[in-house]
Amino acid sequence: MGASIIAVGLLVAACGGSSSTSTSTSTSRPSPSSTTAESTVPSSVAPAPRQVDPGPAPSTREQLAALRIDDRPSPQGRYDRGAWPHWDDIEGNGCDARQDALIAWSVVPATVDRTRGCRVITGSWISPYDGVTTSVPGTFDVDHLVPLENAFNSGGWQWDSTRRRAFANDPRELVVTSASSNRSKGSDPPDAWRPANRDAWCAYATGWVAIKVTWGLTATTEERDALGQMLDTCGPAGAVWPGVGAAVAGGGTPAGSTDAPPPTPDGGGTGGGSGGGEVYYANCSAARAAGAAPIRRGDPGYRSALDGDKDGVACE
Repeated sequence: MGASIIAVGLLVAACGGSSSTSTSTSTSRPSPSSTTAESTVPSSVAPAPRQVDPGPAPSTREQLAALRIDDRPSPQGRYDRGAWPHWDDIEGNGCDARQDALIAWSVVPATVDRTRGCRVITGSWISPYDGVTTSVPGTFDVDHLVPLENAFNSGGWQWDSTRRRAFANDPRELVVTSASSNRSKGSDPPDAWRPANRDAWCAYATGWVAIKVTWGLTATTEERDALGQMLDTCGPAGAVWPGVGAAVAGGGTPAGSTDAPPPTPDGGGTGGGSGGGEVYYANCSAARAAGAAPIRRGDPGYRSALDGDKDGVACE
């Protein structure tokens, strides 16, 4: 009996000791679960996004070095100029790509007839390829800097019609130049043709490289080497088209344009007369610059205000 009582006492003491030890551990050290909860509570203030410095834009030389070279003789298929729709109004401003180029490259504000669409009627242009000048827009061509056939051979043969149309009307691709220089160039690459005006070489090569890089086109070894030689002519001013100033083919500031006033009811434009109302010349100098003088009564652009002696022939 006494032994039983002693055993019970020892058992109670043991249980009390264990309870005391457990309580002490619980109050002196947080449980593992509470520690984890505290460490994963998000901050009330989100960290600022890290700004990544893109660094300087690659130079033309770096872009040239990065061009993918492909010297294979011919692509799949056959080039068809008709498969590259051009002179479209892709910008939706009412003027097609040719008229936009004439406006951009004129060294004076061009006059635009908008009575029936958009047509440049006066301006002044300097061909960067050979220095030829004109004030008659119809006598100059709009050249594709990288010819459409060259683009086809350089990877464009894989493009669909939408991408070909976008390329053929890209303003960075268009250079207003003399018809003779454009036609002597044809579809030749820089290793076969270079502008007669050496002052244009830097802008020509810079623009060519930019187009190839932008559109993911390839180059040949000879083409790359010729471009490098032309880039050697670049001076402190960089890629500036001679006589034009800003590199307008690369997105520079155009000279602007002036819309021709709408014709008056008599069909002769401001000042009265009886000529064709779809063409307007602000003065005889503009008419002569456009190659339209003399203008007879009934001819496009005739109006009595230009006919000083009222003999039916203006700007004699």
